[in-house]
Amino acid sequence: MPRAKRHSSFAFYRGAALLFCVGLAFVLLLQGNAGYASPTQEAEQSASSQTSASLSATPTPLPTPSPTPVPNLYGDLLLKPGDEGDGVISLQLRLQDLGYYNYKITGSFGSVTKQAVMDFQEDNKLAQDGIVGGQTASLLYANGATRSLYNRRIPTPTPTPKPKPTAKPDSSIPKYGKLIEWSEANKLAPRGTTFQVKDFKTGRTYYVYRMGGSKHMDVEPKTKEDTAQMKASMGGSWTWVRRPLLVKLKGTWYAASLYGEPHGQQTIYDNNMDGQVCIHFLNSRTHGSNIKDPDHQRCVRQAAGQ
Repeated sequence: MPRAKRHSSFAFYRGAALLFCVGLAFVLLLQGNAGYASPTQEAEQSASSQTSASLSATPTPLPTPSPTPVPNLYGDLLLKPGDEGDGVISLQLRLQDLGYYNYKITGSFGSVTKQAVMDFQEDNKLAQDGIVGGQTASLLYANGATRSLYNRRIPTPTPTPKPKPTAKPDSSIPKYGKLIEWSEANKLAPRGTTFQVKDFKTGRTYYVYRMGGSKHMDVEPKTKEDTAQMKASMGGSWTWVRRPLLVKLKGTWYAASLYGEPHGQQTIYDNNMDGQVCIHFLNSRTHGSNIKDPDHQRCVRQAAGQ
């Protein structure tokens, strides 16, 4: 083959091979780009995956907050029968507004106010004690307080009893009594004798019955009224404390001492006292220990003005 022709054929094959290599490289480049993701794409894919995972996962429930307790503004309030003042006025006005109190505003917690409070407590299913404490007040003064379920009648208030005037001491009874020996007093008032006595400190008088005693007098109040006077002279309760006493025997008042705690036997059963009490005179003695009780002797002399 001529040389020029061989050179032309070689050039042709070399160009075809170069073209084939270029095409192959281009194909490989396209395949590489198809399997490669840019950083931005990777971030987007990661975020999308996390969002899908979070949507598919079960959400953790948030804890339910505990309700804040409402403080009782009336926890220290206490209104009860016998109270008076502005607090009672406010109570009566509130009860009147709700239809429970149909009487005049007095500022005094009496029987009518107590009944109105009990009616309100009944409608609100509270203990009906007629006392306004924290629980009753919190419902009574609330904006939505229960109104009276029916028209209450106008109650008639219980009148306050007027105290009886204290009886004036009998001016015919001397302030002090005469001293008398026990042996003489024993003769003037033998067993079965009823006589009058006077409490030295209060001036109260009553009658007693001598039912026994050999070293001093054992006596009982004659009636229920006499028992009441004796007990009142001691301040309303029996007491072992000795009390100076004046005793009227045969028209004369003598100095004595009372042992005012009921004890021992009795002969009168309808005088409101169980037992008997003791009256001592000058130089009288106790039954058990047979001594001159110094407290009794001191009271005897006090009743005599010594």
